[in-house]
Amino acid sequence: MEDRIVVDSDILVNFLRNKKEEVELLKRMSRQATLATTDINAFELYYGAYKSSKQDENLAATKGLLNSLLLLSTSEDSMEMAGKIITDLEKRGKPMEIRDLLIGSICLTNSIALLTGNRRHFENMEGLKIIETKL
Repeated sequence: MEDRIVVDSDILVNFLRNKKEEVELLKRMSRQATLATTDINAFELYYGAYKSSKQDENLAATKGLLNSLLLLSTSEDSMEMAGKIITDLEKRGKPMEIRDLLIGSICLTNSIALLTGNRRHFENMEGLKIIETKL
């Protein structure tokens, strides 16, 4: 088991929706590792909260969740890595969604694994350790 794990937005959203599997998964993992997320994931959570019909409730829940996680931010190194990776992927005809690219680059530059239910979003990022959910 990794000592630090970045939790992707798909898992965090389901946790906020109080989905039993994700709640149990994050409880279990938090006993074994430091859970983190990225500023890109934080953006995605805030975006969803502002779009929702229960804006105040969802903003409060988002803030509470983010305050319980280590927040990793972009850096010049992660942005350089993202630029290199997207160039290589485009040359190979494998474009990637920019937000996923940035999340993966932050993980790579911090040498931290990514917990996601969306392996296919990240599978072309060489060297990225992906922990798949077993839900």
